[in-house]
Amino acid sequence: MSLDVRNPGLHELIASDALIERIAGGLVFTEGPVWRGGALLFSDIPNNRIARWRRLPEGPELTTFTTGRSNGLTLDRQGKLLAAEHGGRSVSRIADDGTRTSLADRFEGKRLNSPNDIVVKSDGAIYFTDPPYAVVIGTPGVVRPAGWWKDPIPGKEQPCNGVYRLATDGALQLVAGDFALPNGLAFSPDESILYIDDSAHKHIRALDVKRDGTLANSRILLDMASDDPGVPDGLKVDSKGNVFCTGPGGVWVCRSDGTLLGRIIFPELPANLAWGEDGSVLFATARTSVYRLQTKTRGAILG
Repeated sequence: MSLDVRNPGLHELIASDALIERIAGGLVFTEGPVWRGGALLFSDIPNNRIARWRRLPEGPELTTFTTGRSNGLTLDRQGKLLAAEHGGRSVSRIADDGTRTSLADRFEGKRLNSPNDIVVKSDGAIYFTDPPYAVVIGTPGVVRPAGWWKDPIPGKEQPCNGVYRLATDGALQLVAGDFALPNGLAFSPDESILYIDDSAHKHIRALDVKRDGTLANSRILLDMASDDPGVPDGLKVDSKGNVFCTGPGGVWVCRSDGTLLGRIIFPELPANLAWGEDGSVLFATARTSVYRLQTKTRGAILG
């Protein structure tokens, strides 16, 4: 590992001599990690499965948890697995036996685009982003032409690439419709702010969460424009409110006021993140591999 330090505060979160451990490899394009029940689950997109990694007394194990076309994963308040079904164009709850229950696949009678990432608020409401990446399946890892989302996409039914709130009663509401390519999202520790990154504009936005669950006062938290490969993708927040976001060149880290602390440089370009184990370990899905990084901070363990 190497650190691109822009502010000494980065050393308060990541030790300069911290090691990155490659815990899984030989994959094609990994995404959407979540820690659940002593194991890391993550989407193995080209292989249409959710993989499971865990340490056993006899050594580490990598197996298939279930098949499916998921991207972002999270847990509901009961610890059940939720999936943004990138290829299935829906949001689903997945039982331990792999049975899927669709929670949302249409808005105002039209099919969703391709739900990408997903979070759950403490009141049980589900928020997810819905860019059009999988309306027409591309080749994993191949960069699309600049501005591709502006052209008509065969099969795309929604007029915008939105951010949605799914209430506990099943009502689906568009809470942000002005993103170009909304992607990763995460709440601040007190849930007063929802951070959402826009892969097209290469920035993270902060939006206030109102009492009714809707969003207001959108502003740019961090400009992530860079000539390095990659775009803002998955993001997580630690218990102190620091934001960790995969993006050009590595994982970008900033404070809640937008102060850039620097970047964590991984051996491969990371796509998404999850806190795991006791909450101090940051897992990163990165193209063909999954990595583990011990930090000096701590994030919330879901469920």
